[in-house]
Amino acid sequence: MATISTGAPRYTKVAIWLHWAIGLAVLVNIGLAMLTEDLPRETHRAAMATHKALGIAILGLTLLRILWRLGHKPPPLPAATPAWQRPLSKLVHFLFYALLILLPLSGWVWMSAADRPIDFFGLFTMPSIVSPSKSLADTLHERHELLGLMILGLAAIHILAALKHQFFDRTGLIGRMNPF
Repeated sequence: MATISTGAPRYTKVAIWLHWAIGLAVLVNIGLAMLTEDLPRETHRAAMATHKALGIAILGLTLLRILWRLGHKPPPLPAATPAWQRPLSKLVHFLFYALLILLPLSGWVWMSAADRPIDFFGLFTMPSIVSPSKSLADTLHERHELLGLMILGLAAIHILAALKHQFFDRTGLIGRMNPF
């Protein structure tokens, strides 16, 4: 593990890169879904094509992140971290990984059930993973949107907690994931 100038342990460069790439991709994808609904049909369709491809990329990056984490232990929390925050931190990370898998998978299954292929940035088409089914597509549409709202809420909590630790508690926690 590398250290920051204060001697605090940091995540590996690969973990940091994956963290920020996934985080930014999730925020862009939520923006594409939420901010383009009222745009002209063709503009919305183009945004949704990017949304779908980016969702598959997020799934791949998340699986890579999990594999990386299995082989690279994260740095310990600062010693001053209250005992009640330690399991909460583990729970938030678990929920992020679960949502980062379930959200793109639900979109992929939804598109498969709706018989709408996912074009991965013009490189290839994702295979369908279920047979077409209108009822399944309708159900997964709702679930996918709910999961999107859940990850947005969790991201907001995560960002606010990181800022609290950095600027109010002054633990230097952000330095562990700072890419610079």
